[in-house]
Amino acid sequence: MSGTPKIALNPIQWMASDDGWLDPSLAPEPKQRLSLIKQAGFDVVMAEVPAGWTVEQYQALLDETGLTLAPGYFVCRSDGRDGTEDDVVAGAAETARQHARLGMTEIGLGMGMGKDKLRVAHPAQAYDADDARVEAVTALIGRIADAMAAEGVRPSLHPHVGTWIETEEEGRAVLDAIPASRLGFLPDTGHLAWAGADVGRFVKDYAERIPFVHVKDCRLSVAAEGREKDWGYQQTVLAGLWVEPGRGELDLPGIIANLPGDFDGWLMVEVDRPDIADPYESAQVSARWMHSAFPS
Repeated sequence: MSGTPKIALNPIQWMASDDGWLDPSLAPEPKQRLSLIKQAGFDVVMAEVPAGWTVEQYQALLDETGLTLAPGYFVCRSDGRDGTEDDVVAGAAETARQHARLGMTEIGLGMGMGKDKLRVAHPAQAYDADDARVEAVTALIGRIADAMAAEGVRPSLHPHVGTWIETEEEGRAVLDAIPASRLGFLPDTGHLAWAGADVGRFVKDYAERIPFVHVKDCRLSVAAEGREKDWGYQQTVLAGLWVEPGRGELDLPGIIANLPGDFDGWLMVEVDRPDIADPYESAQVSARWMHSAFPS
């Protein structure tokens, strides 16, 4: 790879809760968290303005800590036919406006999930698949993309286990319906693998529209057992699905090799539940492995 990817962190290991979910209230306060990220070996962090903060306050803290930003994430909490579409589009525009003020031109876009949802109870199985729902979601994503583009930001589709855009087939349907100029692709190596995708092929087929990647390692053996036994999302996570990059069963360098040779976007580490108990040590181990596997 002749390009120089930027290695970043979405610090969710600090948010992992005892029930196999994520709880943002568990994370250290913003200044401490950003300082820990920098000390762990990362120079780039996912953009996320703390609640109640101005963009200027957040940028000042980043400057003080010595961190730069990678694209953040917007969650679409509608299936495209529940009557909340207008509110979702308005929220997307506001998030894009905030991103633009931070100097960002890309953002991730995924569907919402909740503990009481069908696909969380039956994850990575395309449970209750519905072409009509995918079409409705696609139409809504098109509206979101246009609203964000008006603010100078392009969203990238992020298929995610437990949501209505979960599988490779569903992801391809949305990407093929909306052109790259309006919608990029944000692959998550772990979630796609959990859902049974051929991750390397999927990345290769849409490589030119990928501005960043969520680099997530997992134990494929746990994912397979969970699908076979119809474990819920949290049960699968608690069984040891997620691990720090390089400690699992994915060929991460092989997957990343499918990106264009001049790729200079972001490789963003995500460890949804650290295999190493201490979140700071988890981040340190992740940083060391990433810098070794993808040297600048």
